[in-house]
Amino acid sequence: MTKTAITRVSTLIASLLVFLVSATSSAESIRFGVVAPEGHPWIQVMQQFKSNLNTPTSPINVKESRFVKVRGEAAILEMLGSGELQAGIIAVESLTTFDPALNGWLVPFQFHKLDQLEAAAKSPEGQTMLTNLQNYNLVGLGYTFSGMRNIMSPKPLNSVEDLKGKRVRSFANDMFHNWYRRLGAEPKVIQVQDLVVNLQKNEIDAVDCDLATAVGMELDKAAPYLLHTNHMASPGIFVVSKKWWDVQSPQTQARITDAFSRAQTAGFELLAQSERDNLKTLRDRGVTVKEIPEAQFGDAPQKLRDFYYSTNLRIQQFGVAVQ
Repeated sequence: MTKTAITRVSTLIASLLVFLVSATSSAESIRFGVVAPEGHPWIQVMQQFKSNLNTPTSPINVKESRFVKVRGEAAILEMLGSGELQAGIIAVESLTTFDPALNGWLVPFQFHKLDQLEAAAKSPEGQTMLTNLQNYNLVGLGYTFSGMRNIMSPKPLNSVEDLKGKRVRSFANDMFHNWYRRLGAEPKVIQVQDLVVNLQKNEIDAVDCDLATAVGMELDKAAPYLLHTNHMASPGIFVVSKKWWDVQSPQTQARITDAFSRAQTAGFELLAQSERDNLKTLRDRGVTVKEIPEAQFGDAPQKLRDFYYSTNLRIQQFGVAVQ
């Protein structure tokens, strides 16, 4: 073999080794983002996911990005696209601009029992929503829930009628916007990390949130009144960057999928107890709790449900499937 040929072979081998090392190292570390306070069910699910992958023989290091807690979920999506993050949990309401059918999760009073959430996540319709995220350079590997949504306020709200004219923290999501407009309230888009400041500055009159967020962020210090409505589910989706996912080996993909599947199951099992514990914590902190059943919302839930069912067939199919 000539010297030139040897050089070419050596260069080829070196390039191959660099590729293999790069591919291997990319699978050895997963950096994720999630916007939720400590102790939140989403944080617990990610801790379990981390534990599932940190095996003695072949550990995959899972690290949380603290940076996104300040910047919000838009930063997670941006960093997934740029490769700065490999994974994250994104609230469904932040993903509905990609796939409007995801609004099916947010239809008011779509769910009346927590075990319906798990069944819906495993349904063909719920799984199709995950698959469709690949059209937007995301791979959806599963769901995680933080319970049901309720309303907290600095001043007493004793009925649905009391919401009229009130500025209610909402999301940049048409389901939330239409829901609160139908109730006569003024929805205001506020990032979760800004809730306490907005309450302290009297810039909002009420907060739409799950109980875990209320407890973790100590919202009760600024909003000690709770309308216990359970009006919407609070789901998140565990996504990974498709660009990153596609270069992983089938074995690594299988490990990650299995690790999250087991973490997801653990999250489902703990959800009911988490809801009870968080409600008790708020009561123990002195929060005044007012139970508001669906019937007090009049025809607002049905009218909104009918509107979305008539304008999006997949939302209708999902709604029928989860009943």
